Amino acid sequence: MEIVMEQFANFLNTLDWVYIFSFILITQAIMYYRVPEFIGRGTGIKIRNRYQVLIIGMVYGIIVFFVRGYDLPKVLSLFISFLLATTFHKFLLESVFEKIFPKKDIETSKDDFL
Repeated sequence: MEIVMEQFANFLNTLDWVYIFSFILITQAIMYYRVPEFIGRGTGIKIRNRYQVLIIGMVYGIIVFFVRGYDLPKVLSLFISFLLATTFHKFLLESVFEKIFPKKDIETSKDDFL
């Protein structure tokens, strides 16, 4: 049992926790202010919420990779952090955030097509 706990602790230490928490906060801010809906109205593209989260995470992961100057062995850690963050965001935080911070209502007139 001690070996399993040691390996699990090593796994948790290799994750990029700054990426995980900042990804979740950025995604929640984008979803709260309905940025994808605003872009969708202008371009006519509608993307489901789960795909929006995946796109945001992939773009942010690529930015983090180049800004921090990661080498190839660190890519696997970043990818696992991405998977953990999307799972954690979807199953746990999305339901909690919706109860604490209800979605912001944006009033638009019916004549406004942009």
